[in-house]
Amino acid sequence: MANNSFWNEASRCGAIIGLVNVLFSLVGMMLPSIAFVANLANFVVTIYLLFYYTRRRAMRFSEGYTYTQCLGFIVAIGIFAGIIAGAYQIVASNFLFTELFEQTVNTTIATLQQSGLYNNEMMDQMSGMMRSYIFSPIPVLISNVVGNIFLFGFYGLFISIGTKREPDIFDDNYSNEEDE
Repeated sequence: MANNSFWNEASRCGAIIGLVNVLFSLVGMMLPSIAFVANLANFVVTIYLLFYYTRRRAMRFSEGYTYTQCLGFIVAIGIFAGIIAGAYQIVASNFLFTELFEQTVNTTIATLQQSGLYNNEMMDQMSGMMRSYIFSPIPVLISNVVGNIFLFGFYGLFISIGTKREPDIFDDNYSNEEDE
C-alpha cells in the first residue's frame, strides 16, 4: 500500500509539474520575445514545486525520510512530468507549431551542410534521424521521459539535501532497534 501511495503521489505531482512546464513552453513558443523569461520562470517554478512536494511528503514520515528516498521521489516525479511534456511536444511538433519545428530542422541541416564535415549520405541519415526524433511520437516520448529523469535527478541531488528528514525519536510510533 505504501508503494502504491508513492506512485500515486509521484504521478499527481509529476502531472502538475509537467503541466506547468507545458504552460511555460507554450507561452515561450507563442511569444518568442519573452521566451527567455518564460524559460527562467519555468526553471524557478519547477525547482520550487519539486522542493515543496518532496518536503511535504517527507514531513508525513515520523520514522524519517532519507536523502535517497527524497531523490527517488523526485526522479519518479520526473517520469510523469516527462510523459506530460512528451505528449505536449508530440502535439506541438505535429499540429500546433509544425512550421516552426520544420524550420528549425531545416536550419540545422543547412548549417551542418555548410560546415563541410559531412558527405551527402551522412546528411541524409542525420536528416532522417532528426526528423524522427522531432516528429515521431515514440522517440519524442522516450527522449522526454529519459531527459526528465536525468534533469530531475540532477535537481534532486541538491533538493534532497534540504528535504530529507531525520526520524522523530520522540514520536510514539518511532521504534529504535536498540530499544528492542
